[in-house]
Amino acid sequence: MKNKKVLIVEDDEVIRKVLKVTLGKWGFQVEEGEDGLQALHKLENEPFRLIICDIMMPNMNGWELMKRVRQNPDTQDIPIIALTAKNKDADMFKGFEMGANYYITKPFTKAQLRYGIQLVLDQHTEEANEIDLSTQFENENQ
Repeated sequence: MKNKKVLIVEDDEVIRKVLKVTLGKWGFQVEEGEDGLQALHKLENEPFRLIICDIMMPNMNGWELMKRVRQNPDTQDIPIIALTAKNKDADMFKGFEMGANYYITKPFTKAQLRYGIQLVLDQHTEEANEIDLSTQFENENQ
């Protein structure tokens, strides 16, 4: 996998840290942002393979961030996983309308996260089997 950078956009520090440690164990390089504005700044300065984004955040929420990512030709193809407590069907549908490739509700398990990451990265890889996270999870607790 050429680009292993993942941008986690989450205002809850505990969740950010859990995601950073988990994704780090899975071989990703993780950058963090506390809100959509920080995420946009990071996206201007470096390429990312994936964005994992909360919805309810201060300054700029996840809906607006997804909209801006999809409108920018430089970032529009980056897969986005919405990771949020917003668990109503209407919220999920809005997430997909705003540009999410996958939607996970909190609380979540490592298995759900792994599945979502594998799914969206498989859909966005140029080479077949470029990314295979399955072997990295065989001995890991769910």
